[in-house]
Amino acid sequence: MRNGYWIVSLAIAAFGAVGCEDTDYQDYSKAPLSESHDHGHDHGEVGKYGGHVLEMDDTHAHHGELVFDATTRDITVYFYGAEVGVAEAASKVTLELHDGDAHKVLASKPMPLDGETEETASRWVISGVDLPAEIKGEEQLDGHLEATMDGKPFSYALEPHSHDHDEHAHAEDVHAEGHEDHAADHDKAEEKAK
Repeated sequence: MRNGYWIVSLAIAAFGAVGCEDTDYQDYSKAPLSESHDHGHDHGEVGKYGGHVLEMDDTHAHHGELVFDATTRDITVYFYGAEVGVAEAASKVTLELHDGDAHKVLASKPMPLDGETEETASRWVISGVDLPAEIKGEEQLDGHLEATMDGKPFSYALEPHSHDHDEHAHAEDVHAEGHEDHAADHDKAEEKAK
């Protein structure tokens, strides 16, 4: 009877050690953010058209992708729903630029993709001719991108920045190290249990 108790106890402990490997932590890139959100992209990274992905709201239900043409200085914005790359209609798209206390509002023009109309356009273009002459790239934009989607107004703050991603990479390294440390601790605990 006593041997049977130890066999059952060891079997439960072994099952628990194997089972916890998948449930102890979840990879951040696979964490669900909302029921309809596909977390298959990194916010702020490259989108479907090679532009900067914009998170238009905190629920991850509305996105944009800003593409700055270095030659014409035209700004093209593609609008998406929860899944980046799947077009969603937008309207009332403007870019408000800040220059000290002054504000300049630039209008945009709908450029419908195949199957869209001007009323259902997901692609909008702000002419580079309307931009101040000193703006040569997206990283120099300082202001707000305004758009209406699903009947709701959204605003995305654009701030001047550099394209140095070392800080972002460092944050990912720290996150990965945390997982490695957790896995090492888990392995040590298994060894002690044996």
